[in-house]
Amino acid sequence: MCPFLFKVNIQLILLCLVFIAVNTFLYKIDSAKSMNAVKRKSLGTIYFPVSVLILSLFFWDKPISFFIAVSVLTFADPIASIVGSKSRNHFYPWKDKKSVEGSIAMFSVSFLLVALGTDTMARLFNANFYLPFHILIGLALFTSICASLSEMLSHNGSDNLTIPLITFFSYEIFLINYTHGNLTHLLLWAILSIGIFSIARQLQSVSFSGALGGFLIGILIFGSGGWLLISPLVFFFISSSLLSAIKDKPSSKRDVLQILANGGVPTFFALSYFFFKDQIFLLGFFGALSASTADTWATEIGFLSKKRPYLIFTANQVDKGASGSVSILGTFGSIMGALFIGLISYYTLEIDHSIALIAFAGCIGSLTDSILGRFLQGKFYCTKSNVVVEERFQYDVENTLISGFKWIDNNLVNFTANLTGSFVIILINLLYG
Repeated sequence: MCPFLFKVNIQLILLCLVFIAVNTFLYKIDSAKSMNAVKRKSLGTIYFPVSVLILSLFFWDKPISFFIAVSVLTFADPIASIVGSKSRNHFYPWKDKKSVEGSIAMFSVSFLLVALGTDTMARLFNANFYLPFHILIGLALFTSICASLSEMLSHNGSDNLTIPLITFFSYEIFLINYTHGNLTHLLLWAILSIGIFSIARQLQSVSFSGALGGFLIGILIFGSGGWLLISPLVFFFISSSLLSAIKDKPSSKRDVLQILANGGVPTFFALSYFFFKDQIFLLGFFGALSASTADTWATEIGFLSKKRPYLIFTANQVDKGASGSVSILGTFGSIMGALFIGLISYYTLEIDHSIALIAFAGCIGSLTDSILGRFLQGKFYCTKSNVVVEERFQYDVENTLISGFKWIDNNLVNFTANLTGSFVIILINLLYG
């Protein structure tokens, strides 16, 4: 209720910061166990004030959307948990156990909150126009589906962060696309996206969690920029899947963390452009996607080389696919992947030399991935298989760290490389644009 009680957001911002600090301290010293443990240790009490902090910092001028987003977490999530705890029909969309009944409860309560909350708030504030009934129902369906999917993918209390944010963004995306006359395209993409990820799931390109995460990322990006922004993302996904299918070594199915590692940064910049309409966010979007494509193409095409790759900055040969390895064929693939994203961006960006800039940023991002993979990414010794691996845990046992940092894995390296691609092109534009 804070956006309706206060004229400025400083009170809520300070309150969130206090809660984040106090709850983090209590979590670290393992105190207040009844607050942090729900059959397992949970970071939910930290994630919740973080989500409210983000909403209050950047979207204070959207009180109804703010209210709807926090209400879904406040009421729908705990009701889903109560219903789910009494169910015997469980499944694992990712890491945490969920229930069919709990997911249905999450969807149903979210639907009612969005539909009734939107109509009530519109009447309470004497809105200039009211949503037609079928649009209101569509808004409730769209938002509650996205909120329910974000709850399915939660782990370790992360739903306290994702549910308010996903609810807010999906709610705003539907409304703004409706007012701009783009709603038909958004719904068409939603249907098309279901088909794309269903096929990818059958082809084992993605896991169930990866399909759900990819669907949500696609909705957010398409809702933010339509076909112009979703086209390079679709190109990246399809081209990467095809390249993965033709290489000699079978690839693992991408889970939601791998999807976020490659799609999280582009989604951030797409949403930033959607709400703040600055072209610099478009540059960040294409820079991240170029880096992701360059790195993925380097790996997949590099596997086709007959020679073993070299560890970057050395003459030591390593196995194909090893983090920090480079090859001539892989480098060629990296350049081509970044160049293709640059070509696609030409029709969206209105700046000189955009193709070269995007390609350059992508190559720098891919190079960063190799450097981080060699020097910082954790390498572990598996005592059961007697080989060096990149996974911290195998066979439910923690492996022995032999180099790098145990908390830096391939997903974090990919995420950082994508962020580097964004920063490189933004920096070039600020200095010479």
